[in-house]
Amino acid sequence: MKNSNLTLKIACYLIFAALLVWLGIYAYQALNDPYRTVPVTAMSRRETAQVRGIVARDEQVITSVYSAVSIDLGEGARVSAGGAVAEAFSSDEALHRALRRAELLAEAEELTALLADNGTENSRQMDEGIQAGIRSLRLSVSDGDFAGAETQAAALQTQVFAVFRSPDELMSRLSEVRAELQELESRYNDRGDLITAPISGLFSSSVDGWEDLSGKDLRSIDPAGLSALLEEERSAPAWALGKLVGGVKWYYALLIGEEDADALYGRNNLQVLFGCYYGEELTMHVERTGEAVDGQRVLLLSCSEALADIMGMRKQDAEILISEVSGLRIPRKGLHVDDKGNPFVYVQTALLAEKKPVRVLADYGDYYMVSSDTLRAGDEVIVSARNLYEGKVVG
Repeated sequence: MKNSNLTLKIACYLIFAALLVWLGIYAYQALNDPYRTVPVTAMSRRETAQVRGIVARDEQVITSVYSAVSIDLGEGARVSAGGAVAEAFSSDEALHRALRRAELLAEAEELTALLADNGTENSRQMDEGIQAGIRSLRLSVSDGDFAGAETQAAALQTQVFAVFRSPDELMSRLSEVRAELQELESRYNDRGDLITAPISGLFSSSVDGWEDLSGKDLRSIDPAGLSALLEEERSAPAWALGKLVGGVKWYYALLIGEEDADALYGRNNLQVLFGCYYGEELTMHVERTGEAVDGQRVLLLSCSEALADIMGMRKQDAEILISEVSGLRIPRKGLHVDDKGNPFVYVQTALLAEKKPVRVLADYGDYYMVSSDTLRAGDEVIVSARNLYEGKVVG
């Protein structure tokens, strides 16, 4: 029994001693042959220039001497030359009666349609119609089409009313609407004067007094002249109802530092971001690059996109893309160069070191941006190891 205990103790001591030796060898190797990897990550670096400029479009202000006017167009609505823009009335009372008449006509039309379709008997169809009406109303409000939103809200109110009413109640309401319409038309003759569009284009209620500024005015402007325009204050003309924006092309004249302008030299198109006015980058054509004066140049850009989205934009900051580089990020210590001057990295593949060639795109101090036909994001680049070579057992 004593011999068995002694044997067990000796075996435990031997195992412990072997473990100490193994730990010592591992620590020695770790100190003298450190091994470390870093995962490859994809990255993109953008260089941009912050600029300020002014927008010019083909615009014409619509005015009226009437104080009581009902505008028939929503924001961004397209109208042909001679088409109806607004209706002017002799007094506010006449305008209110005309608006009420339009509401009653819309309600009568909606009630007639509901009764013809037996809307109260088809609850599913009614629910779908209400949901569609809510979506349309939300879209009109977000687009700034308040005239359209008002019409849709009235129709939606009638649809909701119909959900809780019987056909007899709907018929009774229709009779009331028709009676009020008849009274309005018999007692008053509120027919307004039609205000028509002088040109075809997109309607906007935003008027700021700069509508006479055109792209032609900006073609020969210098930095001092553009700076003066950006400092100038104007106000909307009296009795302005809105404006019509014609054509499809609009212009943006901007001030830019000479160094940034030189970095853009030779490009026909630039990527421009206007922030809150338009959330995506626009491709704009370079119409003119002005001479440098006191370290600044004027760039005149044009665009045939997003006209309806920028009709209220005038003096505006923007961001111009100068350069964009995309590649793979590797630590500086992970890059090697062979005898021919070709850069490469070692990657841990299974338990072996694998050599992969790379192309250096940019040096950012502690790391490089590289491209490669074989290196991928997520690969483990070896950044610390002794006597590293292709096929060495690592890990």
